[in-house]
Amino acid sequence: MMSNPLCQPFEFWGDHAHGVLFIHGFTASPGTLYPLGKDISARTGFYVRSILLPGHGTTPEEMRRYNAEDWLRCAQAAFDQMRRECRVVSVIGLSMGGTLALRLAETRPVKKIVCIAAALSVYNRKSIFANWLWPFVPFIENKPGKEAENFLAEYNETYSRTPVRSVGELNKLMKITRRSLAGIHCPIMVVRAGKDETVRPESADWIMKGVSSSEPFLLELPQSPHVCTLGPEWEQLGEKVANFLKA
Repeated sequence: MMSNPLCQPFEFWGDHAHGVLFIHGFTASPGTLYPLGKDISARTGFYVRSILLPGHGTTPEEMRRYNAEDWLRCAQAAFDQMRRECRVVSVIGLSMGGTLALRLAETRPVKKIVCIAAALSVYNRKSIFANWLWPFVPFIENKPGKEAENFLAEYNETYSRTPVRSVGELNKLMKITRRSLAGIHCPIMVVRAGKDETVRPESADWIMKGVSSSEPFLLELPQSPHVCTLGPEWEQLGEKVANFLKA
């Protein structure tokens, strides 16, 4: 993954009056957000930047060295840097990146937040045993799922196996985030992918009901897989997100 340019953080220059920070998901890379980031930059003219979370874009063995606090600190540091450069900063996160975006909105002056298939609960129920399993089962092989029609697969660079210890850290992050949603007051768009086989649909419901934001907006993408930023409705997503950020 280190040799793939799509795995590296991206940046699109624009109006620094409004910066937009993009955060990718668990075991993934900024490539999953690249088409959307480029689209948002073109539609809004805002300054756009992504980050690469610790332990990502390298190897599964490297990922085991980091925990949920490391991922949050990375996101906070990136936000703080952009806040020094921009008048206001909004945050867009996919999957675990959406979970981290929620945590940022609880701890930082986020202008607006877009949570795309944000992970607060996952389908894999065995994941709850990760903290007990990882000393005996360090990795699990990732089985490739059925690829969605018109999916931009070349941007979907992820690990072929997942460190079980890292799954336990994701569980910790989801649990903390669920408990503190009421601390979010900024405008929020919640995106639910209709064909998501990773994050359970009630995650979006919990966010909508739990935040203190006035009039949170739910966007349904019925034909989209979990990585809906690369799915058949990604351009519709870009249009809706751009309008939300500009409003």
